[in-house]
Amino acid sequence: MKKALINYFFREQGKKALALANEFSDVEFEVITSKKELMNRLPEAEIMLGTLFNEEMLRIAPRLKWVQSFMAGVDNYPLKEMEKRGIILTSGRGIHSINIPEYVICALIMLARNFPVIAKNQNSKKWVVVEQDEIYDSTLGILGLGAIGSELAKKAHSMGMKIIALKKTFEQIDYVEELYTPDKMDEIFKKSDYIVNLLPYIPETDKIINKKYFELMKPTASFISVGRGKTVNEEDLIEALRTKKIKGLVSDVFYEEPLSEGSPLWEMENVFITPHVAGQSVKYIEKALGIIRHNLGVYLSGEGEYLNRIDYKKGY
Repeated sequence: MKKALINYFFREQGKKALALANEFSDVEFEVITSKKELMNRLPEAEIMLGTLFNEEMLRIAPRLKWVQSFMAGVDNYPLKEMEKRGIILTSGRGIHSINIPEYVICALIMLARNFPVIAKNQNSKKWVVVEQDEIYDSTLGILGLGAIGSELAKKAHSMGMKIIALKKTFEQIDYVEELYTPDKMDEIFKKSDYIVNLLPYIPETDKIINKKYFELMKPTASFISVGRGKTVNEEDLIEALRTKKIKGLVSDVFYEEPLSEGSPLWEMENVFITPHVAGQSVKYIEKALGIIRHNLGVYLSGEGEYLNRIDYKKGY
């Protein structure tokens, strides 16, 4: 019988994936929620379903043939080594098309209402009235117009925002008034009142959002980062916030995670930090099951095409 590990840090949610056992009787599923437990079980596993996979895990998993990530991005995975081993890797792209846009809408309103400042005033027991704004009739720049970006455009448009966006290929997209290819990314930074970073991480996007772009932003504009933290030059971002070249920041991702206790971002009044939770939801596993179910069928039968199969050459 094939051994499949479900590595998910919320045990009760992870258990929902055990419903697959009723459909795939030739696979033994086990829910794992601790690193110690995972390291003990990996040597026997053929299939790994979960959110984390690294070189240490790969080294002790000689039988592993397929890894299904619940994450959309797999840049933290040991891609070169997995390719050498011939391990199939599939991602969770598409799972986040509801929860991340909702996070961004929340962030937009928090920034307009100056909630990062209000929250810090509350912690200091200060009753201070700060400026209040609206997102209506403002311009939202979206960097990355995949499933998440497209759904965000729809939601933000319905709230009266003008949408401009970055996409590799030029094509008509609903709710997007202006579309730019990467060579014109500076236009988005110049024109937007809010910029949302949804870029994936590949070598070409390492620290791509840097001082050049922050200096193009309006001093009244804010930055929201929910893509991959390594696409942002954090030192340049901190400087832009410190000198008030930009108004504020809501960030869920960082170049190194967890964010260092020594980072100036923790203390800045115009910054709101979340610990990489934008993609999380109590409905996460239920959404992932559709992808897992399809890919399990392909893996076991050897027929059909995997959903979200990673191209190791491209890194996504």
